[in-house]
Amino acid sequence: MPAIDVNRRVEPGTVANLHRLARWDVTSIATIRASYAAVRPAPVPADPRVMRSDEVISGAAGSPDVPVRWYRPRGVGGPLPCLVYFHGGAYIMGTLDENDDRLDKMVIELGCAVVSVDWRLAPEHPYPEGLDDAETVWRRLVDDPDAFGVDPSRLVAGGASAGAGLAAALCLRLREAGFPQPALQLLVYPMLDDRELTPSIRAIADPGHRGLWPLEAQRMCWHAYLGSLAGGDIPPTAAPARATDLSGLAPAFLAIGDVDAYLDENLQYAARLSRSGVPTELHVYPGVIHGGFLARPNTPRTAQFLDDVNAALATVFGAG
Repeated sequence: MPAIDVNRRVEPGTVANLHRLARWDVTSIATIRASYAAVRPAPVPADPRVMRSDEVISGAAGSPDVPVRWYRPRGVGGPLPCLVYFHGGAYIMGTLDENDDRLDKMVIELGCAVVSVDWRLAPEHPYPEGLDDAETVWRRLVDDPDAFGVDPSRLVAGGASAGAGLAAALCLRLREAGFPQPALQLLVYPMLDDRELTPSIRAIADPGHRGLWPLEAQRMCWHAYLGSLAGGDIPPTAAPARATDLSGLAPAFLAIGDVDAYLDENLQYAARLSRSGVPTELHVYPGVIHGGFLARPNTPRTAQFLDDVNAALATVFGAG
């Protein structure tokens, strides 16, 4: 991938708002987090049609409890189809608050429940602790769906960026354990590969690159997440692109903009899923940057991005 000329390749509506994006200080994990916090959208109140509640899902066998935020359609009884959602943030940042408006919109348009997982972040909690949290929530919903008012046959695991990487890793772990797969793995520009093998990820090392996420930050975040494993034997449940066998996984929906450092690893993962017999739907959006699914304000293609995500969920959720 050549250096990105934002005025030529990125959607005009996004170019006009680039000043709102983070100016990354990659001195340390703390400065990366501060760069992100400086531009993070303020929390928004719940849509009156949605009931939000912050709860804790208890861990089992010594695992810690996991904070979650539930979104449910007001006045609609269960059991409901449900998206188990993992926020993004390069494995080192991100909060539940930043997804409220998007998840409210899903609940309203799809009549589903969403549970957003406040999974533990690196470097304070390196792999596999965040994945352990994801598995705790997933297993509790599957084991006792009546307690949560969800339909176990219409459960989707999904997320954005690192959260989508976590969803992909969860599917690999569930397969290893012989545990049922989700009805769908919803992978929105997933962060999958620590190895810097693809042209699109290597392009962000180019000094002339006018990209939106520095390679230095990418390396620091992977190193923080992998912890003591960094530089050693990395399991696929830490970096799913390393998996040599993708058979037997949940049907997949992958979506990414073509101005995204993760483009090539996403394309490769989608192709490998398909070759392994996994039903796979892939969308690539011209001119859309990383974060396009959560873009504010919407552009025509980021609006299409959101519509396509909801359509994929509706196909699964409408089957109950």
